[in-house]
Amino acid sequence: MSATPPDRDDIEAELARVLASPDFEKNQGASRFLKFVVAETLDGRGDRLKAFTIATQALEREDTFDSQNNSAVRVQALRLRQLLQAWYEGPGANSPVRIEIKTGTYKPNFVRGAPLDAEAQCGASDLAARSDLPAPQEAAPPERRSFGRRFAGALGLAFSVFFVALTGLMTEPASPPGARSGNAPPLPSLRIERPSGDKPLGDLAQALELEFSAFDNVIVRKSNAEARSSVNAYALSLQPADKAYVAELLRLSDRTLVWAERFPLPDGADALARQARGLAQTLGDAYGVIDVDALRLLNDFDGMPRGFNCTLSAFTFLKNQSLDRLRVARECLEVAVGANARDDDARAMLAIVLVHDAFYAPPESDSRADLARAEKLAQEAFDLAPRRARSYFARFVAAYAAQRYDEAFVAARAALALNGNSTLFARAIGAAYILRGDVEAGMALLNPLIDATNDVSPASGAAALGHELRGERREAERLLARPGASNQALALLLQLSLCADAACARDRSADLRRNFPGIAADIGAALDRIGAAEPVKTRLQTSPLRDDQR
Repeated sequence: MSATPPDRDDIEAELARVLASPDFEKNQGASRFLKFVVAETLDGRGDRLKAFTIATQALEREDTFDSQNNSAVRVQALRLRQLLQAWYEGPGANSPVRIEIKTGTYKPNFVRGAPLDAEAQCGASDLAARSDLPAPQEAAPPERRSFGRRFAGALGLAFSVFFVALTGLMTEPASPPGARSGNAPPLPSLRIERPSGDKPLGDLAQALELEFSAFDNVIVRKSNAEARSSVNAYALSLQPADKAYVAELLRLSDRTLVWAERFPLPDGADALARQARGLAQTLGDAYGVIDVDALRLLNDFDGMPRGFNCTLSAFTFLKNQSLDRLRVARECLEVAVGANARDDDARAMLAIVLVHDAFYAPPESDSRADLARAEKLAQEAFDLAPRRARSYFARFVAAYAAQRYDEAFVAARAALALNGNSTLFARAIGAAYILRGDVEAGMALLNPLIDATNDVSPASGAAALGHELRGERREAERLLARPGASNQALALLLQLSLCADAACARDRSADLRRNFPGIAADIGAALDRIGAAEPVKTRLQTSPLRDDQR
């Protein structure tokens, strides 16, 4: 096979040949799957392909699709690989282009095959010009019909030229906030080094690429040459050891070993999936190893945070609930939104920050303009990047603040389906479930975070509230006793409600006024703003003390 990668026209012609084959005409699910992943990859979004995206956009499943418990996409992917193998072992053996989808990924590879003879080339041209390619058996909703028309039109010359003109815009992810500013560090990139000749670790590397592709704050690179800058660039190597392997994270700019750990070799597919997910979460999650290392480099960039540093400022607020960090994040995100009309990341993050700003505002503040703007920004982020987890998360936050709770939790489930590894999402969504009185749904998200780490984020305050609502006072008090709990608004409100003496009430009230003056000024109004259901609100405003003792 030629080392020269095929161009878009050749790939689309090969796709048309494959879809017109009898096997694919009889398997419409596989056909829709293949059309979708090829089109997404040609449009520069192949690294973001996830089971949830394929299920909802290609296979017409509902937004409630749960990729963890529903194997429909994995089964369809297996069937698609079998059909492609049969095609290239049979009628497509001499195809000039091969479409491959390797195990562990949904992103297709396009490689050169054998050249077509003149008769086959003529047939290929006829196929590329056809307008009667197989269509889904059931009528698609408007957005899916739009996708189908776009794909069919892409087979014509004019539409191909149009997409070539867009290649420069679509082949890279949208810029992180302020990414083109002079002092802006870019989004971190990660290259996963595959050990040659070691199948278990090669399979793990493939699974890791798929897991990391869910994160919005890390770009997975296939090689060093793909990274445009060594700043914030990392490599993860998997080195075999005796019945184990060592994972090492290297910062490429100065060859610093940032992190290393030894793991047993995964025994079976389930163990491999668990290890890949755990490694991705440890390294790529918001405030994971990569983010923390990027924070260490923060002082290398002077002035207001820009680029990924701006995103980190927002992450810092969301983790620690520091109002000072909230103001810094809002300031730099405002600049980023104004500087780049295509920056979906900045719009999503600013929408989230604006909502939290309204949550913590004094009661007399009129936050309606900020909340309306947050909804607009969340919609813009979604329009720019409708298949990113953070776009759905921004929609969840904005709809929750607008008290459209059913809509909010639909978006929340979509965000978790696209990136179930994000502790940032799990904390916020779990806390929201508990505030709305759905304690079991909230604790299902929060318990793994609390059990796995000594988490003093808002997750511990929300989990303590969940235990209290269950009647598990001892568990609630254990979480509230963790260092740093008094820096969280929800934990402080629960601590205040549990105070059995005046000194405790004075101390907790002082902490609340110092750290969250907008909430302290009117607790009832603040609980309304953060969406507390009536039983939850009543519990947080109940105390063993009489009013004159507090």
